[in-house]
Amino acid sequence: MEALRCLKCGCSARYDCELRDVATAQGIQYVKPIHERPYLPVVNDHPFIVRDNNKCISCARCVVACAEIAGPDVLAMHYEKGREVVGTRCGSPLWRTDCVSCGHCVLTCPCGALEFQSEGGRVISAIRDPEMTVVGFAAPAVRSVIAEVYDVKSEDATAYMAGLMRAMGFDRIFDLSFAADLTIMEETTEFINRLQTEDAKLPLFTSCCPAWVTFVERRYPDLIPYLSTCKSPQQKMGATIKNHFAEIADIPRENLYAVSIVPCLAKKAEAARPEFAANNVRDVDAVLSTNEMLEMIEMMRIKTESIEPAEFDKPYRKVSSAGVLFGASGGVAEAALRKAVEKLAGPLDQESLVFEQVRGNEKIKEAVYDVGGIKVRLAVVSGLNNVEPIIERILAGEEREYDLIEVMTCPGGCVNGAGNPLPTKSNMSIDRQKVLTDIDDASELRRSHENPDILKLYKEYYGEPESKLAHDLLHTHYAPFLKSSNCGGCSASDSACAKKEKS
Repeated sequence: MEALRCLKCGCSARYDCELRDVATAQGIQYVKPIHERPYLPVVNDHPFIVRDNNKCISCARCVVACAEIAGPDVLAMHYEKGREVVGTRCGSPLWRTDCVSCGHCVLTCPCGALEFQSEGGRVISAIRDPEMTVVGFAAPAVRSVIAEVYDVKSEDATAYMAGLMRAMGFDRIFDLSFAADLTIMEETTEFINRLQTEDAKLPLFTSCCPAWVTFVERRYPDLIPYLSTCKSPQQKMGATIKNHFAEIADIPRENLYAVSIVPCLAKKAEAARPEFAANNVRDVDAVLSTNEMLEMIEMMRIKTESIEPAEFDKPYRKVSSAGVLFGASGGVAEAALRKAVEKLAGPLDQESLVFEQVRGNEKIKEAVYDVGGIKVRLAVVSGLNNVEPIIERILAGEEREYDLIEVMTCPGGCVNGAGNPLPTKSNMSIDRQKVLTDIDDASELRRSHENPDILKLYKEYYGEPESKLAHDLLHTHYAPFLKSSNCGGCSASDSACAKKEKS
């Protein structure tokens, strides 16, 4: 029985094709069509997402993913030249809608109709360039997938991750958890200052997730003053490498090639923002998803079973397990609490460092903690569609419910980012989170503000959290997204498009 030929590769040689597997299981045969369907031009209306409706099978999984997994709800099915295809709700180019570049539409597409432009080739070219010093840094959530794919124990995941990066040919390797620690130093200081300042904009929303920041800029610009001014850990790491590391290593900025390895496709769009390219030199030159990294490892024919465990490089070698927790929903809030509580109320014992109420996969988690006589009210939100009711109440001027709100676009946090392989079992998300919490449980260094390499960086370079230099390099600004005059962008319901039509 001949299986349905995969519309992506056009042959039967693709053994990991979900569409082909389903077709084989159902006994579907390939039949050559009587006539060729009209060719539809490939759509390049987004910085890195490409849409080829000639391959689309009208399953609408991308539409559902946008509405129910991520939340922006900007995609819809349309008829074009007699066939049902995917487009935006209002017909505008994807980049002009409320698309947050999360990539869940790409991840769920079974036939290659939606793809993203890979940066793997650029990274390999940089690695082979003798004039370039290529610096790679990997996010906490990536190691949870590496442990899953290569059957590595949680306690060995970090060393194995470093070994993989050495084998790939990076000149210097760092752990992005270091920049998560840096984020806690800056963001928690900002939070405490707002908490103690009369008439400060509260609640403070975290700004680690670039898809969430884009969502605010595009759909809820009035919420911008409530966002933390901190850059994401990715951009903090890039800025630190291109300034501090460039200085101590005596390497010109333009000869440093910074590569971020993350579970998130939205970070590709974030790295390309013009404000993160001083003098036209980007802080982060390329962003690899976990999937791209796995493809590169296979393409380079790296023998993963023979990887030598390694350490990340100085001067950013030490990381706290609080920074590692950033990869799961609630991790940013928990890491921030560890610093805020000790700053305002005194030292915590090891058991008190775990804030169970903010952990887990629930859509909204709430907690109230007494911190030095101040009641701190937190909310942890997974999925953009779950934060909108909270935003609406804030903008309506209702009484404040929370002081700090963590928002992650991907349900469950970065471990479920669209740059990671699609979970094939219901418990895979929990298993990925457990890798990170196991690392935390086993760690001796569990507080960001006690990381000796972080403290050394502040002493020798940044001075103190929220110093002028820290603000220049580690903080940023946000602005409303200016849509075209004939497009208000897609909103969570068709009513927005209806209003636009009337206007």
